[in-house]
Amino acid sequence: MSTDFETLFLPYLGLRLSAFDNMKLIAAVLTDASETFECVAADLQDEDDPQLQQSGYFVCWQQTWLFCGVTNDYHAAITLFTQVERINKASICVKVVPVMTMPQVSFMCVETAHFDHC
Repeated sequence: MSTDFETLFLPYLGLRLSAFDNMKLIAAVLTDASETFECVAADLQDEDDPQLQQSGYFVCWQQTWLFCGVTNDYHAAITLFTQVERINKASICVKVVPVMTMPQVSFMCVETAHFDHC
């Protein structure tokens, strides 16, 4: 079953989770939809300063890159990543992500919303 980004992720696009939690959420949603994907960490080169790099988490799905946030981000949004040329291909490292059930995803989202307001 092949579907598009907005159909699968619209309910989650307003969330701000850690970059790694975003990657877990994407893995859960895609697994629930019987989609294949790969979770990776990779370095991003800054457009203005090629010497400056930061690491980010991505999910590669249907030849599309989903950006989960930079690795130390605790308040990131899930976005489509269209600047693939900024990814340092030599730095790509596959990540094993625990796949949660959708009820676990719901709990994670509620838990995060609760602690964001405490």
